[in-house]
Amino acid sequence: MNKRPFKLTEAQMTAWKQEVVDYLRSLLDNPLLLGKLSVVLMNSLRPHFKRKGYMLLQPDMLMTEAHYLRKGLIKLYSIDAQTGEEKIRFIWKAGSIVVLLEAFRERLVNEVLYIELIEDCELVSISNFCMDDIYEGHTVAYKLTEKIRAAEMARKDLQTEILQMVDKKQRYCVFKGKFPEFFVDGEWRLSNKEICSFTGITKSTLIDARLLCPDTPKNT
Repeated sequence: MNKRPFKLTEAQMTAWKQEVVDYLRSLLDNPLLLGKLSVVLMNSLRPHFKRKGYMLLQPDMLMTEAHYLRKGLIKLYSIDAQTGEEKIRFIWKAGSIVVLLEAFRERLVNEVLYIELIEDCELVSISNFCMDDIYEGHTVAYKLTEKIRAAEMARKDLQTEILQMVDKKQRYCVFKGKFPEFFVDGEWRLSNKEICSFTGITKSTLIDARLLCPDTPKNT
C-alpha cells in the first residue's frame, strides 16, 4: 500500500490552511465577521500529516496545540485502572477541531487522558501562544470557540444517549445509525475493541448485537 509522504508542497499547505479559514467562516452567522482574523490564521496555522497510532496527548503532557482534522479519525480515551482497557470518551471525525479547550487555554497538565490517531490523519494546527494573541486582538474568536464547543457537546450527547441505553445489544444498532461515518462502504473504520469501548459493551454482546443488526458481508 502506498503511503502519503509527510512532505507537503507550499500549494498544499496554503490549501489546507484556507480550508480551516473557510470552516471557521461557515460557523458564523455573518461570515464577514471573521475579517482580518483570516489573514492572521493563514500566517499562524501549521499543516502536517501524522500516521495512525501517533499520540497527540498523553498523561503528564500539556496540550499546546489545537488541531483541525482535515482527514482521518482521532480518539480521546482513558485507561481503566483495574482492567487496563481503553475507555473511549470521544472520537473526532474529519471537519472537527481536536482540542480539550480548558486544558489548552489554561495550560493545564493532562493527568489521565490520551488522544491517539485511529487512522493516518491530515491536520492543521495552531499553538496556544498564537491563540492568546488571537483572543486578545479578535473578539470573534470567542464566538468561534463557543460554536466549536457546542458542536462537540452535541456530538458527545449522541454517545451519551447510547451509553444510557439499558438494552446493550440495541446499542450497536443505534450506534451505526448515529455515527454512519464510522461504517463506510461495508467496512468499519473502528476495531471491534474500539466499538465496544465507545458503546460500553463487551465483545460477546457485540457478537450477539450483530445478529440483530447485521453488517454487510464484507465485515468479518
